Amino acid sequence: MSTLVNARDVLRLMAHLQRDVTVTDVAGELGLPKSSVSRTLSMMAEYGFLERDPLTRAYRPGELIMEASYHFRASRGAVSLLEEEVARLVADTGYTGYVDVLDGSESLVLHMRISTTGALQAYTPAGTRAPAYASSMGRALLARLEDAQVMRLVDARIESSAGGAPKTRKDLLAQLARVRADGWEFSRGEYVPGVAGISAAVVDGDTGQIFGIGIALPAPELRDDMPDRFGRAVRDAALRVGKRIGDPYWLRFTAGD
Repeated sequence: MSTLVNARDVLRLMAHLQRDVTVTDVAGELGLPKSSVSRTLSMMAEYGFLERDPLTRAYRPGELIMEASYHFRASRGAVSLLEEEVARLVADTGYTGYVDVLDGSESLVLHMRISTTGALQAYTPAGTRAPAYASSMGRALLARLEDAQVMRLVDARIESSAGGAPKTRKDLLAQLARVRADGWEFSRGEYVPGVAGISAAVVDGDTGQIFGIGIALPAPELRDDMPDRFGRAVRDAALRVGKRIGDPYWLRFTAGD
């Protein structure tokens, strides 16, 4: 393996473990000889990519990595990255894309992008609010909270939810557990009749805000293969953003296709 490949894998491992790493850590996780790992880490430290703790002798990101990270976070926020991914989803699927934020117990539309393909479009403009438990977008957002936090946000309106939306707190928690395992959520004709939605979410570590990304399409156009296929596409869009902003959930996400 080349030095650059090894360096890339070391940085990915640090992002995954979210802690300093030792020669033993890297050798064990990557299946490389300790002598090779020691040389790679020493070289990365020499050129500023890593630095070594004088007490623990473990390695952490160095000045060059941190400077590049600060520049990226200053110029590229979570919302702008999600908007780029929405544009890609809309181009790939032909349906309307959204970026939402969790605002209390509601999902709030921040950004809507409509396809130019001429297909029938779902339309929910920026500023629209909905109870978070009543849609795929809202449940994707809620899934990023602890169950106890979710229970404090849910009110009696859940008992009158439409369609396949959960109608009890127990059902909601069960659905959120599945969202956490799969990385995405699906809804069909719940808060907005006749509209299906597929969504995922990321957490901005700097602000603690939870943002959602998803697509909406007319439910009559939904074919059997679409939920899984579009679900993976939306999940992967959130994963790309999550990894770039250091969202721990996406850094550790291991669910298969």
